[in-house]
Amino acid sequence: MEIIQIAFIALTGVIAVSVVKGFKPELAIYVVIATVVIIFGIAAQRLVVVFEFLQTIYEQVTYGRIFFPILMKVLAVAYLADFTAQICKDSGENAIAGKVELAGKIVIFYLAVPILLTILELINSIL
Repeated sequence: MEIIQIAFIALTGVIAVSVVKGFKPELAIYVVIATVVIIFGIAAQRLVVVFEFLQTIYEQVTYGRIFFPILMKVLAVAYLADFTAQICKDSGENAIAGKVELAGKIVIFYLAVPILLTILELINSIL
């Protein structure tokens, strides 16, 4: 039950941040970042299993294989952008967080253009 481990780490991080804020508020963000990185590392271990599962599906699919790498990149960009934006928000930098989210959306749209073009070509061939 990794969620119990994650919850324990999160609560420990919250307590540590509260204590550090009392002595050196400028160091609290480093405790937050360390806590988040540890939690992300634990979650990433499960993500490896998901990617292995997706690899087996990729090997079995015959049509649309070119879309799989695109979908994996989109997923990676979404997670990374959200992770970064949340850290920015936690440190009180909402403006930077908003720009990271916007940049993530733009990169996802850019990555999805080949899929969009293929769909448009398919619709055009049907009509």
